[in-house]
Amino acid sequence: MTPPRRRAPRQQVFRPRRWALLLLLTAGLAVAYDLFLPAGAFPPEERRAVLVERGQSLSHVADELKRVGLIRGTLSFEVLARLMGLDRSIKAGQYSFKLGITVPGLLRAFARGMYGLNLVTIPEGLTLDEINRLLAVRLEVSIARFDSLAHDRAFLDSLRIDAPSVEGYLAPDTYEFLPGTQPEVVFRTMVNRTREVLLHAAAGRDSLPLGLSLYQVLTLASIVESEAQIEQERRHIARVYLNRLQIGMPLQADPTVAYGVGMRPRSRLFLKHLRTESPFNTYLHEGLPPGPICNPGAESIRAVLDPLSESVRDLYFVASTGGRSLFARSYQEHLQNIRSARRMQSHLVGPEAALMDSLMVKDSVTARPPTTALRSH
Repeated sequence: MTPPRRRAPRQQVFRPRRWALLLLLTAGLAVAYDLFLPAGAFPPEERRAVLVERGQSLSHVADELKRVGLIRGTLSFEVLARLMGLDRSIKAGQYSFKLGITVPGLLRAFARGMYGLNLVTIPEGLTLDEINRLLAVRLEVSIARFDSLAHDRAFLDSLRIDAPSVEGYLAPDTYEFLPGTQPEVVFRTMVNRTREVLLHAAAGRDSLPLGLSLYQVLTLASIVESEAQIEQERRHIARVYLNRLQIGMPLQADPTVAYGVGMRPRSRLFLKHLRTESPFNTYLHEGLPPGPICNPGAESIRAVLDPLSESVRDLYFVASTGGRSLFARSYQEHLQNIRSARRMQSHLVGPEAALMDSLMVKDSVTARPPTTALRSH
């Protein structure tokens, strides 16, 4: 009996289709993992805030999502956004997402826009302390966090602010923020808005008035903001202060004195305040104060960059009725305006009289006629 013949072992046949399917399955699982578990299988119970500014590209948004840990890689996010036709539908705003949200969930939220927002209105002329208190209440964030960040040197450097704080850089406007928004996101948004206003207002100019820097423009604008009672007088008030700077005459601006002694810029002052030493006391020190005394609006910034013509040589003004001011070129004319304003004040009663009294400038006591005449051009 002959032994059975052994079958020759089968040769393994290379099947490209199987390998292709295997590779495709692996790639599909990897993509699915990125899409539906973008922060890992068991992310912590935390939220991340994301700011999407107008005009930002899809890749910029993807980079920001990766930076805050909402996605591990940007490719799947960008590819799916284009496949879903949402790459051009991402709406600007400030969002808050829970770690673990899927990429489709992110895209749907971006296409839908912000929700659960608080509208936060910052009026013109508030100081940094006042804005911090307002933000803390509206966003339910500790005021200490705003105060600390506002003076943080590393944060200021990241914003390219060469100043002790963000005072003056917090643009008055209405903002849409989610409750609990991080102070860094809030301040960065407001500072960017101020920088846009400054650069837009200064665009196309060969030079700024009197060769001022943008920071000095912001400083003078904060004084104009604190002095102006009606819109039409901003450019006139700006011209008065520019005229004083031009001839080396002290600004003698009451709001700077108030700020230097820890009061609101529009507070009522007495002679003791005007004699109190402070780097912000523009009765005692010539030139601009060290920095802004409040956060000015766009109109005050534009008033400094585009004041009344240099042919207007007024050096003084005093508050009159109806929020208006009486302007004067000479010291003698200014004293006459003060007497006239006081006569009008004597006919007022109640809150209007108190307001007039608080707005009366103190030049009648401390100002002296300038020793240098304005140069002709």
